[in-house]
Amino acid sequence: MGGRRTYNMRTLYKCATSPRRFNGRRAEDRRFPVLDRFDGGLAFLAIGLMFLSICDSVFTLTLIANGGSELNPFMNWFLQRSIAEFVGVKMFLTAIPAVLLVATGNVLVFRRFRARSILAGFVGLYCGLIVYELGLLSLL
Repeated sequence: MGGRRTYNMRTLYKCATSPRRFNGRRAEDRRFPVLDRFDGGLAFLAIGLMFLSICDSVFTLTLIANGGSELNPFMNWFLQRSIAEFVGVKMFLTAIPAVLLVATGNVLVFRRFRARSILAGFVGLYCGLIVYELGLLSLL
């Protein structure tokens, strides 16, 4: 007989409406500890990542309007279709990993890093990108 805990839509509802866990209590929960609750630092990182993604979109569109080009061929394809698609896909491709990294903040990735560290790394990379774009904008 398996564990006494079952996961269904009611479990998901309870986790969303009255979260309780920062860490897994049972051994099987600690192997893949999806968080019901997360600390403020994780929320700050996820919100910061989304803010930086918005800044990147605005700066990219400003640079393109002044003669620049999108270097990422995948995103350039969406930009050629429409600005709304470009921004929508960019926000989607940033939000989904941010949500997953927050929900799995304590999970070890590559047996070495916690997911929260990867989220912090993404924020750092985005900060570097924003500094680079600000440098390009200062040349206009």
